[in-house]
Amino acid sequence: MDRIAVIAGAGEFPRLFVREARKRGVEPVVVALQEEADPAIEEEAEQVHWMPLGKVGRLLKLLSKEKVTRAVVAGKVHKGRIFRDFRPDVKALTLLWGLRDRKDDTIMLKVAEVLAQEGIELLPQTTYMDEYLPGAGVFTKRQPTDEERSDVSFGAEIARSMGELDIGQTVVVKRGAVLAVEAIEGTDQAIRRGGSLGNGDVVVVKVAKPHQDLRFDVPAVGLDTIVACLDARARVLAIEGGKTFFFQQDEAVALADRHNLTILAF
Repeated sequence: MDRIAVIAGAGEFPRLFVREARKRGVEPVVVALQEEADPAIEEEAEQVHWMPLGKVGRLLKLLSKEKVTRAVVAGKVHKGRIFRDFRPDVKALTLLWGLRDRKDDTIMLKVAEVLAQEGIELLPQTTYMDEYLPGAGVFTKRQPTDEERSDVSFGAEIARSMGELDIGQTVVVKRGAVLAVEAIEGTDQAIRRGGSLGNGDVVVVKVAKPHQDLRFDVPAVGLDTIVACLDARARVLAIEGGKTFFFQQDEAVALADRHNLTILAF
């Protein structure tokens, strides 16, 4: 049977990826990151190896032992952990030592290079996942107002600029003013911060980076994103069509409809 390594972080993505791989007759070998991956991943995959963040040497030894030649990174790692409880092994320290900065893409390009040296190809996160990448349209009953559409266009321009700098992919705007830009805290906290600063009625915009490497970080929204928007009293959540994963879409749209929140892809 064909096999693929799944390096699993937080969120729904790893479970869905495992499910889609198995549908296609591919056996996932899951490396679940401790304190990140959902324990429910064990319900989806036959092989799950739990591993602390930063143990690159152990990861490479495991993949070599399992004789996998392809891998995918699925799910997020809460970046703040790098400054709290991150204990890298010697291989990870060697990997990090020569980097020019600690941006996401810089780190992940180096990870891909190290995997390639071991004969392991890092595949795009979109592998097997096309059905979770919706095209443009409004998903909810409520349509955006003209002012909100203007804020979506404005927010998309700002978010692409931030993505170009590899800072974040989400911005919160209101009437042509930027209230919050996603940084190391992640999407949901940025949304809540922007909602608080804008006193609600905000527009949330999430885009792909202009030169997005699909192996590393395809933007994603799901039920947790909707909850964050509701906490922020947002009026609109706008994502980039065809380039953003929309997980738990039916549940997310139903919840948004109950609270008069617009979800759209542009």
